[in-house]
Amino acid sequence: MKFYDIDGDGNISYEEFTRGLRDPLTNRRMAMVDKVFQILDRDSSGKVDLRDVENIFDVSLNADFLQHRKSKDEIYREFLKNFEGTAGNKDGIITYDEFVDYYTDLSMSLASDEYFVQLMESTWQVPEKENTAET
Repeated sequence: MKFYDIDGDGNISYEEFTRGLRDPLTNRRMAMVDKVFQILDRDSSGKVDLRDVENIFDVSLNADFLQHRKSKDEIYREFLKNFEGTAGNKDGIITYDEFVDYYTDLSMSLASDEYFVQLMESTWQVPEKENTAET
């Protein structure tokens, strides 16, 4: 029960159950997650917070922002909370472990390393391998 009941509430949610069934990330997937986290963690603090994200995530076209329903900071905080999952503490600060957990959960639904890497590259605009060819 303790293995599956991550939040300790005495119940096992669907999310907690599926987390218990997941496999660890392959080396290739883990390398990509590491690379993206290092880029996001601009101040090398070991966590990604609102200030780290504001330079890479443009909210200027977000409907809630345009219609003055939410501030930039509110949108950034909601974005960051997406990465916290069941095990996260919902503080709007993403630790390395929370980031890895998020992508380990996502990885369950992606059959190949190739597709996982393509998803990471397109989402974060971070290539798996740097282009070293001179033009």
